[in-house]
Amino acid sequence: MMKNDLDAVSFRDLEWSCELNFKKYSNYWHLYTDGRDADIMFRSAEDMKTGMNIIGLCCLYFPDIKAFTFELMNNHLHMILAGDRKRCEALFDMIKGRLAKYFTRNGIIVNMHKFNCELIEITSLQSLRNEIIYVNRNGYVARPDCTPFSYMWGAGAWFFNPILSHLPYVRFEDMTVREKRQICRSNDVTAPTGDIKVFDGMILPACFCDIEAAESFFRNAHHYFQQLTRKFEAYGEIASRLHETIFIADEEMYSAVCMLCMKLYDVKNPAQLTPKDRIEVARKMKQDYNASNRQIKSILKLDKATVDQLFPPDA
Repeated sequence: MMKNDLDAVSFRDLEWSCELNFKKYSNYWHLYTDGRDADIMFRSAEDMKTGMNIIGLCCLYFPDIKAFTFELMNNHLHMILAGDRKRCEALFDMIKGRLAKYFTRNGIIVNMHKFNCELIEITSLQSLRNEIIYVNRNGYVARPDCTPFSYMWGAGAWFFNPILSHLPYVRFEDMTVREKRQICRSNDVTAPTGDIKVFDGMILPACFCDIEAAESFFRNAHHYFQQLTRKFEAYGEIASRLHETIFIADEEMYSAVCMLCMKLYDVKNPAQLTPKDRIEVARKMKQDYNASNRQIKSILKLDKATVDQLFPPDA
């Protein structure tokens, strides 16, 4: 058998294994909250730690819900879950309720009426991969000081990153009552069953997200990284569906546009496009990549009036 045949067999076997892993669970969901008009809730690292701990404890109270990954932003949340829809909604309600109590006790004024979840059903392996990648990129896109492997407030950094399993941790059960109260943000320090590990005052995401199961939906680490860095069209489609304004970082957007220029017009970069072609590329950027007006203006060197006429800001 030739090497190419062996590679093909290996690819088929790996894909089949991923499909089998996908079929182990049912009712996959992308749970998200709309950050467009939501108040800033988490205004400091301490607030973010509290949010992480509340999410972790709440997930552990719902052992029938499988959490694969999540990302906490300063005013919204994304989670990839498997389980009964009503139970997923109940999980979110618990998270929301505990956050509301924390904000009230600490004098943080937040309009929690705008912090509501939507669930989008995930029905195929490739869709699940895309949604996991989308969530794990969320903090990286919003924060120019982060990569998908350094954003602290989620589980994305744990994917195919075994070094994190060596973090020094303290077991929750071994902590003092005062330390437990700090983690729970409550005088009630009872915790759900499970091996809860704490590092730097934060419950480790691997305690309540099944990272190993989530990784099993990808063929290997190379496949995950390729999906993480190249599937611009999928990112744009999901961002548009979730009404998020941007999901491709500026540097990635420029690279994507250069590839588009070569594919459509056989030129190396947008500076070589004709004025007419720039308008067409602008439409492709908005349609395929969910580019912001600012990105279109900057990359294609179009004036603001032209871009706003093409894509009215309030549209």
